Amino acid sequence: MKQLKLVLFIALACLFGCTPKIKNDKSIGDVEAKTYKLLVDNITKDMKRQFNGNMYESEKITPIETDQGYKIGIPEGTAYTFKKDNSKFLKGDLNNDKKFDLIICATMTESRGPETKKYFVFLQNEEGYQYFAEYKADDMVFENCRNNDLKIGIFNLDSIGGGLLIGNTTYQGNHEKSYLNFSYRCETEKYKILLKTKEMKLVYQSDLLKKNDKTGVYEKVMK
Repeated sequence: MKQLKLVLFIALACLFGCTPKIKNDKSIGDVEAKTYKLLVDNITKDMKRQFNGNMYESEKITPIETDQGYKIGIPEGTAYTFKKDNSKFLKGDLNNDKKFDLIICATMTESRGPETKKYFVFLQNEEGYQYFAEYKADDMVFENCRNNDLKIGIFNLDSIGGGLLIGNTTYQGNHEKSYLNFSYRCETEKYKILLKTKEMKLVYQSDLLKKNDKTGVYEKVMK
């Protein structure tokens, strides 16, 4: 009996202690799926309201299912693409209450402009996931661009940990020849959501790197 208990103890220890940590929480259940669908439905309704009274245009705003996900768009205006697979979800504790919160990721285009990312934040309470706020990936790094004389940046969320959004950012310099070129990057940036004001605050940033045009290697930017 003692040997059996010892074997069970070792098995449980391995299960909870040896399981590798993954950036993207795969434990997606019905609650997360329903929250995802509710968000898609609500955005569709909001877009239809913008064409209230114009049934022809309003009927065009219907989620279109593709291999990648669901695309919702206003003709000649804003369009969202919500991914199908688990990469659309990120889970982690954002407010240190020991409950997993949820971030749903989407790509967004505005008036045929370049594509960017948007993060929809849901905090968990006793009643489930409650919508809290949404953040554009380029707005999050606006101050960083201004401080470093950069044109635009896109924050790419990788994980949630210790109440922080952790990821990397690609930046475009003012000298770039094409709007698709992003020659600068920070390999790690961490942001904290200020719950009272819903502001996003930068708490850590690794060195700003620039791609060497000749070697293709990213090198530290000397200020």
